[in-house]
Amino acid sequence: MQTTIEVKEKPLGVIESLQLGFNYLNQHLWLLIPPVLLDIFLWFGPRISISALMTQFLDILASQPDLPQEFSTNFSAASESLKNIGTQYNLLSLLAGVFTGMPSLLARLDFAKLGAASGDVIALTSWQGALMWVSILIPIGIFIGSFWLTCVVYALRRERLFSKAFFGRWGWLWLNANLYLILLFVGLMAFSLFIGLIGAMLTMALGSAGALMFSVFWMLFIGFSIWLSIGLYFVLTAIALDGVNVASAIWRSLNVVGRNALSILGFLILAVLLTEGFSRIWWQLSAKTWGVFLSIIGNAYLGSAIVAASFLLYQSRYQHWQKNRALVVLSQQSGKHDIETKEDK
Repeated sequence: MQTTIEVKEKPLGVIESLQLGFNYLNQHLWLLIPPVLLDIFLWFGPRISISALMTQFLDILASQPDLPQEFSTNFSAASESLKNIGTQYNLLSLLAGVFTGMPSLLARLDFAKLGAASGDVIALTSWQGALMWVSILIPIGIFIGSFWLTCVVYALRRERLFSKAFFGRWGWLWLNANLYLILLFVGLMAFSLFIGLIGAMLTMALGSAGALMFSVFWMLFIGFSIWLSIGLYFVLTAIALDGVNVASAIWRSLNVVGRNALSILGFLILAVLLTEGFSRIWWQLSAKTWGVFLSIIGNAYLGSAIVAASFLLYQSRYQHWQKNRALVVLSQQSGKHDIETKEDK
């Protein structure tokens, strides 16, 4: 019975979900307004620069007397790259929203310098000040991104915007997105401490052999982290679409990705290829002022369509999983009922 249902009711494919995502966005072009306005603000608005802090950090590293030989060899090239990042990066790019998926061209490092010549520059000279700005900008960015995601969900469901339920879902998404970010940060710190202790113990106990074992362990950890990040791809999607908490969203995302690994991986690869491929076009257009504006709109259109497609893909795959799950339970209950009937006879 389960096989018959799967054949008749196949979930959305990767290409189909992308096509529907573009079609959906074409019917709701007003969804481009928040990301476009954000990019215009990052383009013409003030900038918060961390260039001085990056220079301080590099000076401290260069003054260390016991730098490893491998590190010293590549230090010049790495320091130049980090200086460029510090000069170009605008801390206000955090307003794009961490993990929310709201597209922003000017929040990308390779396009950050487009806003370098406009607006006032606030140069941060203390790490305490930078930490304060980060702690303020991240929740605000998630607030903006949560609003945009809620708009996507309500447009997808064709429900009334700015209703009581809309504001409730927006607040719920913002709260859980912040909790999710805190959980990721705490988990990363705990794993980093654990790996550091393991590396120190192996090196002290086994010397060069321990260092080799630690390198293998580190590579395995990197592979696990990549797999986990893919598995958590739909966490905010589940919170926004289903209104569940962080724990339930993590469970749903891991199950949907785990049961559709090849399809989800194909979707992610195609999304990256589209985003990075078109970024070359945006870069060529950005040579002119009018081209920057067109690039902002084009990037917002492409990114919004991909987010809409990811919502549709998740919804289809999750519903398909639930149908099959209900079918299995129904089959088990039917079999149990048949056995009890035979025993009564």
